[in-house]
Parts: sequence; structure tokens; C-alpha cells
Amino acid sequence: MRQKISVSLVLPCKNESRALQVLLSSIPSCVNEILVIDNGSIDRTRRIAKKYGARVLTELHADNGIGYGFAMTRGIRAAKGDIIVCMDGDGSYPTFVIPSLMQTLIKYKFDFISCNRLPFQKKRTMSLLRMSGVRLFNAFVFVLFGYRLKDALSGMWVFRRNVLSAISLEEGGWNLSLEIKLKALKSPRVRFAEYHIPYKDRAFDASKQSLLKTGAQHLLYLFAVRFKKQTQSLTFCLSFRGILRSFLS
Repeated sequence: MRQKISVSLVLPCKNESRALQVLLSSIPSCVNEILVIDNGSIDRTRRIAKKYGARVLTELHADNGIGYGFAMTRGIRAAKGDIIVCMDGDGSYPTFVIPSLMQTLIKYKFDFISCNRLPFQKKRTMSLLRMSGVRLFNAFVFVLFGYRLKDALSGMWVFRRNVLSAISLEEGGWNLSLEIKLKALKSPRVRFAEYHIPYKDRAFDASKQSLLKTGAQHLLYLFAVRFKKQTQSLTFCLSFRGILRSFLS
């Protein structure tokens, strides 16, 4: 008899009680475990998560006030499923695609699937600034690393647990989204693919990202990774990165 594959859903959250309630009410039955990683919420995020049967973890580390990467990594490491699904807790990514993602991963023997939001099914799904940023970083990833990604900044991924033995996650802020894709692409042990999904901007409250600040950090991260073998370039890049972070904080 074929052993059933277990699935864990990882949701980093900070003050997402309204969006989280909508999201958790639509989780497909194939998900066996839900992990909500609270990154310092002061609203009802923890209570809502527990109400829907999620396992709640706390991760208070932050990088210049942003703890997305720390929270996501904490959840990924704590997840027990054979397959791990990661997405934002703000309701912008669709839960109903999870079964199709699993089927695609298994059928085609992929190890890591990154969800692609472009092209949008509906107009005005994302602001022009955000959409331009995604396309710009797709171009940067291609020029610097040679990888043709359709959505370098997607925050929804599904991957097999054994991927964690092939890559290490270090970024604590928004850069984790770039880091996990680049390391999965680079690893010869990981079969990588993209999968198109419908997307909508968050329904409640404002985004926690300062787009220009986050964009600058993404750009510096890409250059630091690309030129890490060149000691002088790396030292300069990291120093400039620290200066810019202080300036933008």
C-alpha cells in the first residue's frame, strides 16, 4: 500500500488576525498541519490561529524591524510534513491551488515549485510599482545568475522536505524569498519549476513593506551573492549594504 504523503502549511504572521481568519477557513483537506509563526503580533493573530487548529510558534527576531525570514525559517524547520507549503498570512495567495501544486510536484518529480503570479488574470491585481519591481528583479536574476524566473519575488512555494538537506537558509528579512529560490536553482540535487497561480493584493490593512527600501535591500543582496567569491567586491558590497540599511532605517 502506498504511504500517504503528509503536508505542512507554514504561515509567518504579524498582526494578520482579519486576513488569517479568512485564509484559515479555506485550507484544503490535503493539508495535515498548519503552522502559524507569530512575529510579535499585538492583535488576535494567535487566538485566531488556535481557533482553526494551527500550531502557533513564536519568533521575535527581526532584521531592521522585519522578521519575515526568521519566522518563515522557524516554521520550515518545525514542519513535520513530507511536503512543505509556504505562503504569506495576509490572504494574497490562494489556498485552493495547494492540491494542484502537490499533484504537479509528485507527477513530474519536482523537488521545489515557486508560484508565479504573472501574468495576472485580472487587471489592477497589483500596483504598477510592485509589478514593475517584480519584472525588474526577474531581469536582475537573469543578468547576474542566468536563471529565467517569471516571478523572482513570489512568496508562495511548495517543496519536499529533503530539499532542506541541500540548501541552508540564512536571511532574516524579505531577502529570504530570493535566497530560497536561488539556492534551490543552484543545487544539482533540486529539480526546480514555476507554477502559475491567481493572485490578489492583501485584502486588509496596508503592506508591511516599504517598497523602495525592500527593493534596495533585494538589489544589494543579489550583488553580494553574485560577487561573494571576489573578496574586495564582497567587502565593499556588504559595507555599502550596511550603510544603506542604516540610512533607510
